[in-house]
Amino acid sequence: MRSKSEIIKFIIYTSILIPITIFILEITFLFINKSNTKLTNGTKYDSLTGWRENCTNKYTNPENYDFLICDRNGFIKTPYEHDRKQKNIYGILLLGNSVAMGEGLYGFDNAKTFASQLEKNLRSFNPKIDLINAAYAGFNTWQEHVETFRYLNSEPFNEDLPSLGLIVSFGGIQDFWNFIRLLSKNNERREEYSFANGMMIDKNNIEYINFLTSISQGNIRRGFIVFLNSIRKNSSILSYIDELRFKNSVKPGIYEKKQLTINLEANIKNKNLREVLEQRLNLDYEEYEKIKNYAIKSTLRNISATANINLDSKYIYVYAPNYFSSLTEKQLKSNDYKYLIGIKHLIGNPIFPLKILEREMHLIEKDYRETLLSAIQRNKKIELIDYSQKVENINWFIDYSHFTEFAASKLSSMLAIEILDIKNK
Repeated sequence: MRSKSEIIKFIIYTSILIPITIFILEITFLFINKSNTKLTNGTKYDSLTGWRENCTNKYTNPENYDFLICDRNGFIKTPYEHDRKQKNIYGILLLGNSVAMGEGLYGFDNAKTFASQLEKNLRSFNPKIDLINAAYAGFNTWQEHVETFRYLNSEPFNEDLPSLGLIVSFGGIQDFWNFIRLLSKNNERREEYSFANGMMIDKNNIEYINFLTSISQGNIRRGFIVFLNSIRKNSSILSYIDELRFKNSVKPGIYEKKQLTINLEANIKNKNLREVLEQRLNLDYEEYEKIKNYAIKSTLRNISATANINLDSKYIYVYAPNYFSSLTEKQLKSNDYKYLIGIKHLIGNPIFPLKILEREMHLIEKDYRETLLSAIQRNKKIELIDYSQKVENINWFIDYSHFTEFAASKLSSMLAIEILDIKNK
């Protein structure tokens, strides 16, 4: 048995050696990490839109890392840099979600993204056009509206930003996923006023602010969690370990829309929308119509508000093509029955994932889209472009909504011509 003096020596040596060892390791890995480009998390909290790109160390990608780079103002960069000296620049604000932003088309200084290719095509006709890519992953039409307000309030005193002649919203799928979230009855906080039924920003952002507020009000447990997390984020050793894990994991933005083909029993081969609602969502048609009209009114308010936000700008709403709107009659009538996979995060991360077939989602998307576009057409301030049927093949998608480089090239080329026609009216 050790003597009391030996135990005291052990404690003293340990209390000295462990900090010294950690210090030496931190210094060592600090120099190791400096030789590599340390990437930050993809998003950060934003007080206006809920989140946006975390642009730290994301201003160049000479080695074509799998991320999109930012410009000086935190937008996802497009090839043309605003020239403060050039006169009569015509600004176009591109709004939307990750589809418009260019998710999945990384490297080469963002040259392959939909936004970059759209700007390139527009400038080939008119070199005075400056397109600002204000689209971001997960943005719905409410967040687009807020981002437009931010731009209009910032632009008069920011020499990097051109005045706007046109606003283009390219999307549709994000509000559709929000609609599916409502249908799947996973929104357990519908009656809580502060969450606005999830129709503005995600409830996780509101809970994040509530979390931080509780810390400032003295919640010791949550404060300690933040303290530990700050150590983890600033440790060179842990950063190096995270980088190794990142290199061995699936690269972000490389999407694989995995398929699961099944043999269905005769009684669940849903052939129409009513059957899909009853079998998959446990909804009668009347309840479905009520939720659909609610979701579309919310989206229409956002679109109409943005269209009227700046009297000096025209507003174009483009319903972008998606995988479901692009399924052909032959594919819909085939004997392959494929479940949707990997959409849990898009519909509120339900405890019980939605079990639905591609062809069944096609029926819901078609009905939602046709109702929404019919409502938009009644607003004369909005220039409506329907691209839902513009894709020639579902191979143009890398998942249920994001484009391949080929698709981005084709669609941006077509859209540039239509945008210029509306501009010149």
